[in-house]
Amino acid sequence: MSNDHSKKSNLPDDPLKEWFNFYPIFQDRPFRNLLESIDELFQINYFKPRFRVDVQEEEDKYIVYAQLPGVSKDQIHLQTMVNRLTITVYHSEVETIKNDNTKNTHNKKSYSQVSRTIPFYHPVLENRTKATYRDGLLTVTVPKQKGNLIDIE
Repeated sequence: MSNDHSKKSNLPDDPLKEWFNFYPIFQDRPFRNLLESIDELFQINYFKPRFRVDVQEEEDKYIVYAQLPGVSKDQIHLQTMVNRLTITVYHSEVETIKNDNTKNTHNKKSYSQVSRTIPFYHPVLENRTKATYRDGLLTVTVPKQKGNLIDIE
């Protein structure tokens, strides 16, 4: 048996340096600004845009206001379940590009959806929920379920 230490390892000489070279976020900043770079990474919004929702609670109902400027009524879908309301906005767009020189037509289709789920503290009456939409403001009135009063003996 012989120990062959002359074979070179497949590991990089400096793994930490290789790691920083791999991630582009570290290539344009010195190591001393590592925490600033991480903060900037989390400040970039990679998520779909959301819409503003305000909830007003009254004794017998919840009133939900959702600001949806530029959205048509048929793009909005509402769903209620025991103690929550989900507002979903669907958007689809078809763009047709015609090339007169080659007589080709290219269709480009995009589809997106944004949704918000609003939890309620009390169970609600799903079948009595009403919604209106005017001038980019969705108003949903969700009646609360009334519990049964129990007499104490």
